[in-house]
Amino acid sequence: MKNEYQNSLDQLKLTEESKTQLIQALKTADCTQTHPHPKKWKLPLAAAAAIVCLMTVTPLAVKMLSPVIADHYQNSPGYQQSMVELGDSITKHGWTLTMTDAVIDNYNISIGFQLDAPQGTVLDCADGYQLEQWDLNISDFEHGYSVTYRQIEDPDPNDNSIQFMIESQYVMREGDSLQGKTLSLRLGGLFHTGEWNETDARFERIFDCDHTWKFSTKIDLPAKKISLEPNVTVHTLDVDATLTHAEITPFGVYVYIEGDSLKGHHSWVPKNAPDGWYGCIEYQEIVLHMKDGTSLPLPGDTGNAAGSGCSGGTDSSETGYLHIARRAENLIDVDQVDSISICGVTIPVK
Repeated sequence: MKNEYQNSLDQLKLTEESKTQLIQALKTADCTQTHPHPKKWKLPLAAAAAIVCLMTVTPLAVKMLSPVIADHYQNSPGYQQSMVELGDSITKHGWTLTMTDAVIDNYNISIGFQLDAPQGTVLDCADGYQLEQWDLNISDFEHGYSVTYRQIEDPDPNDNSIQFMIESQYVMREGDSLQGKTLSLRLGGLFHTGEWNETDARFERIFDCDHTWKFSTKIDLPAKKISLEPNVTVHTLDVDATLTHAEITPFGVYVYIEGDSLKGHHSWVPKNAPDGWYGCIEYQEIVLHMKDGTSLPLPGDTGNAAGSGCSGGTDSSETGYLHIARRAENLIDVDQVDSISICGVTIPVK
């Protein structure tokens, strides 16, 4: 069945004037920002449990490392509920890449890793470091996904170690799962940037290490989530439809709304989404109510709805449904959720 998923990530279209402005911005950009993957959406996608080296390498005594993701999320309850301990390492010519930890659910993955250079090497480039290769793939998975990475703030900028985090988000249909699938990961080509090349309109790449590391693992998803099947009527896009499924994980909320009333909704829904497309999945009100009396709104028009989509909007022969993904700014303590409101209907968490 054809599905009309929209890419919620920003797309850049440059005029000559804006290209000049972009070049100037690149000259002053901080390398620690998220970098878009050359293949934003492709088949298939990624998540992880433990990382097992595919290569034949000499066994090494792996030193204790600070978990990159735990430090980033301050070891919060949401981290504890979605974390996976890693720790496998590959050493190539004195350069050791170690996967430290990860947080995952069925729609997201963040993997932390540390790269240790040979003793005596100092990785202290003020503008940070980048990777030439960074690929995540999942076997037998045929939906779109996005991947980004960023360098994490270095606790000791004068030593021989740097840390990165790879983050990915992906499109899922109701009932799909990454459980038991194989994740493949390839990273390599560490470099920092030199002088700006006006002819090529890019920075010179100065390679610190040209090695490539490959890992593979079977995915085993953490069990912590709240799964609800309310099958209640909600009002959205000016029609009544059925809320069939809602899932709450430390990353956010994932909602499925179905009904024949949604068929052909592109004929009346305006193109008022932030990216200029039909506003099918951005404006439903979704709020988590916590046990301490506080509320956590999850708006969909702030860039946190990637992976959302619809079916039947243009072709009424297709099943009419909305898949709405809403990610929280910080990991959620799922144990503290008391209820969820979706399109004005409150559903208690039992």
